[in-house]
Amino acid sequence: MGVDDPNMSRNHEIEDTVVVAADEVPAEPLPEKQSASAQEKMNTGAAWMSAASMISRILGVLYVIPWYRWMGDPQIANEANSLFNIGYNYYAIFLSITIAGVPDSIAKQMAYYNARGQYKTGRRLFRSGLILMSITGILGGVLLWTFAPQLAQSTPARNFESVVLTIRSLVPALVILPTISVIRGYFQGHQDMKPSAMSQIAEQILRVIYMLAAVYIIRIIRGGDMVLAVTHSTFAAFIGALAALATLAYFFFKYRKVYAKEEALYAVEEESDVSTVRLLIEIVSIAIPFIISGSAIELSRLIDLNTYMPIMERVSELSRDQLINEYAIFGANANKLVTVIVSLAVAIGSTSISVISATFSEEKRKIEEKIADRRHPRRSDRRANHDFPDTKALVMHNMKLFTLVMLPSAIGMAVLAEPVYAFIYSYDPMGTSLLQLSSFVAITMGLFAVLVAMMQSMSFFKEAIFGLAIGMVIKMLLQLPMLAFFGTPGAQIATAIAFIAIAAYYLWRLHVRINFSIGELFVQIRGIVLLAGAMGIATWVVNQILRRFILSPEHSLFQQILQMVIVAAVGVLVYGVGGLRFKILDILLGDKAKRLRAKLGMSKYDK
Repeated sequence: MGVDDPNMSRNHEIEDTVVVAADEVPAEPLPEKQSASAQEKMNTGAAWMSAASMISRILGVLYVIPWYRWMGDPQIANEANSLFNIGYNYYAIFLSITIAGVPDSIAKQMAYYNARGQYKTGRRLFRSGLILMSITGILGGVLLWTFAPQLAQSTPARNFESVVLTIRSLVPALVILPTISVIRGYFQGHQDMKPSAMSQIAEQILRVIYMLAAVYIIRIIRGGDMVLAVTHSTFAAFIGALAALATLAYFFFKYRKVYAKEEALYAVEEESDVSTVRLLIEIVSIAIPFIISGSAIELSRLIDLNTYMPIMERVSELSRDQLINEYAIFGANANKLVTVIVSLAVAIGSTSISVISATFSEEKRKIEEKIADRRHPRRSDRRANHDFPDTKALVMHNMKLFTLVMLPSAIGMAVLAEPVYAFIYSYDPMGTSLLQLSSFVAITMGLFAVLVAMMQSMSFFKEAIFGLAIGMVIKMLLQLPMLAFFGTPGAQIATAIAFIAIAAYYLWRLHVRINFSIGELFVQIRGIVLLAGAMGIATWVVNQILRRFILSPEHSLFQQILQMVIVAAVGVLVYGVGGLRFKILDILLGDKAKRLRAKLGMSKYDK
């Protein structure tokens, strides 16, 4: 942040120390309507981003059905998917380095300035970000192209040159996406998630259309090379990026007048005197922690990518072809499916940044003013625990929202692992078991994604990075013994333990910094956990009955679909009715849940 801004200087002072005791916090919290409005914005934003992520991820999974089959037999298709995944892993890391922190950084700082009526400063921040990201996009593309041969070493692929070609095909997308990320951050800074959500959907639709058309022409019509088909599949990211840019440009021009009216109504005469250079430094200083923590999931997968083959060649008796196939199953196939549910948590986390940031900033300002009004501040003011009632309420709400969405999604994926894997790829008992394990690992990844977003929205950057470092060290230390003891599933077990450790550390720091009650959190989510467990048991029983006495998912595509539909319907019925009965869905639906109970004849439960 710019040190020229006195308000920001005070913010840093209070972040790095302790604040006022709980009994000394100003008696009046944020107005009730404002707190409710913040939760409504979070729910609306989460709905848009979750819907966009879900649609995008579902499209990203459904395209695999024809893509996988057009590639050839299961062995070739697994190898193609693994090659695709290797390229995307490195692309994701470079993308994280070039942009991961910028949308969140700009959203956070624009929310900060807009909350104070300093809209001109927010616009300068946006323009500065566009310039910065144009430069980093080009630089990132040059670096990815240059170092592709070095990155291709030690990867679980049959051909070195094919990995290099796949990585380099992603350079055009890497160049343009940083600019797109800034525009998304601009809308999120206005707490408007619809443009970002719509751009994600447009990006995925055009990407999938190009990808499938290219693969069909190359493999089916012309009988061309598998590597060429994979390369066009990865290049499709650039086509999708162009679609996203066009969508964002449409909303930018559409909402110009709306934002102008808002600025005219709430703008203050005294703007921040932070220079443009200082704004650029501000973006980078805030973005760097977002970059580091935002790439945590990719880092864990990168560890698998570069250590799985060398370790397994030492500790197992499997051939190289078998190891390539097993890596493809868990590192590419299963990961692609669980990414759908992890994306829900990422969407919830990214939605919360601007809302929690604005609320935390306002509460902190009031505490600072309270301390400044005293002629002789007491030492206890700085030694006491922080207490931010409205921020804590938003954090609690966000955690309940995460649990409400993530648990049933992960449990449902685990229960339906067999027909889902067979439907998307081909029937494979190992694929089923690894997908089941990946579904539960996804819960730990999702928990990390939500917690790290909230930590950084309150500028707890040091804790965010330190927690990530703890997790990655644990992952590295456990990788060899877990693979040696459990085989291929050991990599996923090491990942789960690492992210559990990170989440535990973050929860402890939230308790220390804002007096967040971990015990109260467990009380609040207990009902959700029990309901999700009941749903899991019900769906598991129905699934076992179907697969043992009626259906055989390994033989019929129709039977796989029928099995998924029946089990999913049971899950929705149990979770939906139970959620309405015990008012758990009210967390997400608000007053709509009450109206829904009335329509279903369940009004008696509102008394």
